[in-house]
Amino acid sequence: MQQDLIYDISNLECQYIPGTTVLRIPELQIPKGKLVFVLGVSGIGKSTFIETLGLMNKTIHVTPETSIKFNNGNELEEIKNIWSRDNKALSKFRNDHFSFIFQNTNLMPNFSAGENMCISMLIEGKELAEVKEKVLEVMEKLNLDPDLYDRKIQELSGGQRQRLAFVRAIIAGFNVLFGDEPTGNLDRDTGHKLMRTLKENLAEFNRTGIIVSHDIDLALSFADIILLLSKKGEGDNVHGTFDSQYYLIKEDGEWKRKDGKPLADPLSLVSEILTR
Repeated sequence: MQQDLIYDISNLECQYIPGTTVLRIPELQIPKGKLVFVLGVSGIGKSTFIETLGLMNKTIHVTPETSIKFNNGNELEEIKNIWSRDNKALSKFRNDHFSFIFQNTNLMPNFSAGENMCISMLIEGKELAEVKEKVLEVMEKLNLDPDLYDRKIQELSGGQRQRLAFVRAIIAGFNVLFGDEPTGNLDRDTGHKLMRTLKENLAEFNRTGIIVSHDIDLALSFADIILLLSKKGEGDNVHGTFDSQYYLIKEDGEWKRKDGKPLADPLSLVSEILTR
């Protein structure tokens, strides 16, 4: 059973400033091969969640009870103390297992569109011809003109840049793709094409996607699992948290709670949490 998980988490506290908890996860299991959406009000800790799991920021408050186990392909490895490793080892771990896409595309302005999309795979030692073929294949799925491959980044629209960043992220070798509002600059139809392409990729390679979004329609349409973060505490002690009753699973096209109870109106539940 555990080998079917990508993360097995218990007693996780996330802090940017020592002593100030911004997000608490009492218990959470994330299965492999699923598209997971993380929803919640602004400032609740959604970005903190993926920064922590993706090792983008040193936010793990380690206690004897803390456990963050990650499936590295061979075993569930305890990584709660991973920030004690040197920078080279941390970078290797991220590069071996993770890929990222953000609303801010982080494309390199001095590189062409094609160079931006290919660079991560070229660094891994792949041949340019092989990488370019994969890039053009994904570009076609996203209705990106192949002529854009040789264009300068400055010549592209915001939506085109967003899709290029997605291509770069999805062709890389990864176990988990983290996305922070990856469709934020896209219209509805284009955002849906991007999500369909991502779901195909995850299914083909048994990979996991963890997406932060404010888009309820996108989540209900494409997620396999929705995690709803909620507020807990009062005054200066307010922080985000995750309660297992807000772990929603889609099975055979129907939304259910983690205990298997069907949700007649998932939209109302999600909307309620997002307005608290």
